[in-house]
Amino acid sequence: MPEQTSGGAKAAPASPSAWPLSPYQVNVAQGAPTGAGGSSRGGISRGTGADWFGPLDPLAPIAPPQVAGRRFDFPPGYNVVTRPRAYEAIGFAELRGFADAYDLLRLVIETRKDQMERQRWCIRPRDPKFMRKNAGKSAVVDAEMSARIATVKKFFHKPDGTTRWKTWLRSLLEDMFVIDAATLYCQRTREGKLVALHQLDGATIKRVIDDFGRTPQPYTAPDGGIVYPPAYQQVLKGLPAVDYSARDIIYRPRNVRAHRVYGYSPVQQVLMTVNIALRRQLWQLDYYSEGSIPDALIGVPNGWTPDQIKQFQDYWDQEFAGDLARRRRAKFVPGDTAAKVHQTKEPEQKNDFDEWLARIICYAFSVPPQWAVKLMNRATADNQSAQAQEEGLEPTKEWVKDLIDEIIAEEFASPDLELAWLDEDTDEKTEQAQFEARVRIGAATLNEFRDALGLDPFDSPAADRPMVLTASGYVPIESNLEGQGTSAQSGSAIQGSQDRASVRKSISKDLGTHDGRFLRRSIDAALISKASPDDPEHPGWPAKTTGGLGGKFRPKDDDEESNDHRIRLAAEDDPKKSSDATGGDLPEPTDSDGF
Repeated sequence: MPEQTSGGAKAAPASPSAWPLSPYQVNVAQGAPTGAGGSSRGGISRGTGADWFGPLDPLAPIAPPQVAGRRFDFPPGYNVVTRPRAYEAIGFAELRGFADAYDLLRLVIETRKDQMERQRWCIRPRDPKFMRKNAGKSAVVDAEMSARIATVKKFFHKPDGTTRWKTWLRSLLEDMFVIDAATLYCQRTREGKLVALHQLDGATIKRVIDDFGRTPQPYTAPDGGIVYPPAYQQVLKGLPAVDYSARDIIYRPRNVRAHRVYGYSPVQQVLMTVNIALRRQLWQLDYYSEGSIPDALIGVPNGWTPDQIKQFQDYWDQEFAGDLARRRRAKFVPGDTAAKVHQTKEPEQKNDFDEWLARIICYAFSVPPQWAVKLMNRATADNQSAQAQEEGLEPTKEWVKDLIDEIIAEEFASPDLELAWLDEDTDEKTEQAQFEARVRIGAATLNEFRDALGLDPFDSPAADRPMVLTASGYVPIESNLEGQGTSAQSGSAIQGSQDRASVRKSISKDLGTHDGRFLRRSIDAALISKASPDDPEHPGWPAKTTGGLGGKFRPKDDDEESNDHRIRLAAEDDPKKSSDATGGDLPEPTDSDGF
């Protein structure tokens, strides 16, 4: 029956759609899920029956589509917090405190800075061909590039206008090794030209992130102007003091992680090890400053009272206090007191655990640990030094190079220039052997070597031609491709004694350098024209001629019969050279040979 309302009116019958459904009326559809508006989301379950008790489709995303590409799940209101590294477990002050408190860690950091300070560098073109005078480039381009190189060199001689490169680099590496927050402030003129790179304390820089968790970049406004949003804030006295855009600050952490805003320095990586080492050093310090264990315990007769013991102790201390020479002398005492002396055992001050701590610290910075551990053989020490050079110093050099190359490309509009490290402590004989091997196979020319060394190229065209060393001498590569002789091509490349004199005159300027002697020998080898069978003016014996005549000059007017006679005479005079030329010993004569 219809229900009555409080006012006596009849209530409307319930709608059929509001009635609860019985279990037999429920129909579960196994199909693709639908999104907002009934559109299909392309789910996992497709209604084929294989999804029975399957994983089902994931929940529909609740974020707008524009959130796609967010770097990591940062806390809401991340930019409101003023303290740098507010969401990091370790702050900048703690990292610097650990680096300064542990002497071994500080020594390792200073060692790596010393190694980088010692590196020599230069500014050069990325493509060496732009430096050559005869590579198809005009003199105006070479002069313009030389002027840009000189400008960049002058700038980095004192990057901030007052501090020299080595000191400036040490300060930059300090923030990279300890807090991984190397920061440079770009001082510009009114026209926007860079005039100085001042270092800022990276511990005062708070990073600002955009909606995607990345550093805000400049963008173009609707009116066509460029907007530089704040990308960094300098926090002074606990409050935001200055806003910097991405154009004002060069912030370069080395070890970047996707789920963190700040870098992960080597000091932070070994923080637990440093903490243990500091506590061990405090224990060692307390051994010398605190403690209640005396150096020795001396027994007294059992019948002595405490007053007698104290009286004898005062006498003993007064007898030897302040007189070191007297303290070392023997002292005769009555009774059996001396027989009851008990020396307390001193704890071990250094053991294998201390070496293990030193190895971990050195490994974090790829510094050889042999100076801090027990002696090792020379081969092991050399291997560790080479490994440290490859794993530690080279990545640091690459980090500095990438930073300087970016500044050169963006601030000096010179992407074709780069910073190059000059090799140090290279054995002269090894370097010359490498150069000679490359010249012999035609992998490089003499001018390419000079470009790598930062020297001016030779004016002679022969120095720009790759040559291959053959049995008949140095042959240009194009001569081998064309199948022509050696002497003719060499004669066309080297135009007589005038070219020889000009080349040797250029070499004489570099006799004081480490490569001067080698370059002179290489030029002389390229200038010398050896005997060739196809040269009508200076004929020679073919290679592997019997009697050791191969490669030597032969008479110009001799006929074939005279040449054969000379070969037989040479073979009879020196059978060894005859056998060497034929590739083995001469066969023994047999009856079939007519002897």
